[in-house]
Formats: sequence, C-alpha cells, structure tokens
Amino acid sequence: MKRSLSEKTKIGNYDVYQRKTRRGWAITILPIGIKIDNFHGFPHFHFSLEDKEHHKIQINKLEKAYTIVFTHIIKNKKINSEKLFEELS
Repeated sequence: MKRSLSEKTKIGNYDVYQRKTRRGWAITILPIGIKIDNFHGFPHFHFSLEDKEHHKIQINKLEKAYTIVFTHIIKNKKINSEKLFEELS
C-alpha cells in the first residue's frame, strides 16, 4: 500500500502541491509546470513537467524547498524559473 501526504496551497496565481512519500518528496507548481523533487536519490529541479533532465539542487528538505518557493512567489509576484533554480541551488 502506498502512503503519502499531499497538500495544495494557493500562492498568488499559482497552485503549489506538496507530496511526501516513503521514497521522497515533490513540489509541483501549476500552471507553470515546475517540479522540484528528491526522487531518484538526489534533489533536483525540472523546468517543466515534460523536462526529463534532472537539474541538481542543494536543498534536500521539503519544508526548506517549500519556504524558498513561497518566499519567491510572494516577493516577486510571479515565478522566474531561472532565479528560483538559483535560489534552490
């Protein structure tokens, strides 16, 4: 049986989904389609849901990554994916 904790939060114009399982965690930002997760053994960033490349980041805690995403959206009013990637790296 799969067990996971999921939560959806509206931040500005974005829906931010958090999901935590035994295997790892993920944050998905819609409608822009950014995904941040630590599945596959290391934390990484996807610039879109179709992006199969794993861009490594330093943040390996769901709570810390979520705080960075939240702060980025509130401060900038919109997401700059390159800048968000730098903030997580």
